[in-house]
Amino acid sequence: MDGRSEKLFETHKEAILAEAASRYDIDSSTLKRLGSFESVVYEYENGGRGCILKITHSLHRTPELVRGELDWTKYLIDNGVSVSRTVPSKSGNMTEVIDGKSITELEDDYFIIYALEKSPGRLTTPDDWSDEFINKWGRIVGRMNALAKTFVPTKPSWKRFEWHEDDSLRVDRHIPSSQPKVVEKCNSLIKRMLAWPTDHDSYGMIHSDMHHSNFVTNDGRITAFDFDDCHYGWFGFDIMIPLFYVMRDHRIDPDDTDFARRFFSEFITGYRQENIIDGMSIKRIPEFMKLRELDLYSVIYSEGIEEEEGWCKRFMENRRQRIENGIPVVDIDFSTFM
Repeated sequence: MDGRSEKLFETHKEAILAEAASRYDIDSSTLKRLGSFESVVYEYENGGRGCILKITHSLHRTPELVRGELDWTKYLIDNGVSVSRTVPSKSGNMTEVIDGKSITELEDDYFIIYALEKSPGRLTTPDDWSDEFINKWGRIVGRMNALAKTFVPTKPSWKRFEWHEDDSLRVDRHIPSSQPKVVEKCNSLIKRMLAWPTDHDSYGMIHSDMHHSNFVTNDGRITAFDFDDCHYGWFGFDIMIPLFYVMRDHRIDPDDTDFARRFFSEFITGYRQENIIDGMSIKRIPEFMKLRELDLYSVIYSEGIEEEEGWCKRFMENRRQRIENGIPVVDIDFSTFM
């Protein structure tokens, strides 16, 4: 959530949580807060089953966009992909909308509530990233991209946004005016990418964030979650994400190009078992990486967390200079994987 949304939630937290608990028949004493980046996330138990409750402010997503996210994940589940399932509300709805006026004095603000099953398993570490496991990681991303070619939203109003419509890429709003070169780099890249073809074989619904903190593994089975950022984009962007984030992991040397090549080789081998990808999509991975770099840079400023300790602070170290000087995010030759 942005600063305003976060403040509104914190001010009226008790009333919002009480209403959410009522609509999902939750014992509010079992709610355990997990985080609050783009949504506020809680864990709870329901009949001995672990569940996740997500609370999203109307500034971040509309109810239709959230339903579009859940429509996409249902399609994946129906076609054999291991994804966290939606938990219906007490009224049988996939989402609930809490009108701010009904419980607070929030004027036109509202919150969208939805719940998901908590998949059994755990997050992975570099110790888990064997060639076999990376291959499986590639396969689940490939399977999702292959299914995107046949996916049609259940309702036209649930259609998710295009990649360039994400607010984080409106960099003039978020990046300080003292950094005009960064803004120019981002706008130039977006303009160039808008001219790229969006054909059926390389472009469609993508997860867009399938890194190692957005799935769990259980007996070797990968279950994906957090589809909040799913949108229409190039499959090459989905292929890029895992490598981008493993090279940002604090346990991996960001300059270890041997590891980067091994990881990508195994990942793309697994991916190709599920989906055909053209050589141009692979060739453009450095540009997809730049887009993610700029997107994150903008998001971190928009959230006001550029000085926070941990992942964000590590990411921001020398980031402005790297962007302004066009330094590759991962410096390997992707043409060898075409």
